Amino acid sequence: MPARRNLDTESIMTETCYAKGQKVILVTNQIKNGKWLCKFSIPGSSHLDGGVAGQDSSKGYNTEWEARTNAFQRAKLMLEGPQDVTQDRPS
Repeated sequence: MPARRNLDTESIMTETCYAKGQKVILVTNQIKNGKWLCKFSIPGSSHLDGGVAGQDSSKGYNTEWEARTNAFQRAKLMLEGPQDVTQDRPS
């Protein structure tokens, strides 16, 4: 009899995107309550994305698109860093 793993996710999908010339890998999960969570990773970066509320399974997005879009926005903000944010402010 094969061992069963008790996973909190029903499906896992990955997608590769690019922002600021950097590869961004989005990992999207649909959890048992039907909500969607998405984390990102940037190869070569030491940044660890905690996702929505540290990926608390009671949280999440209603659609896969919302989860992926939010993760990609977080990745873009991380890539921009604080130096780009201050350049947008008038002196």
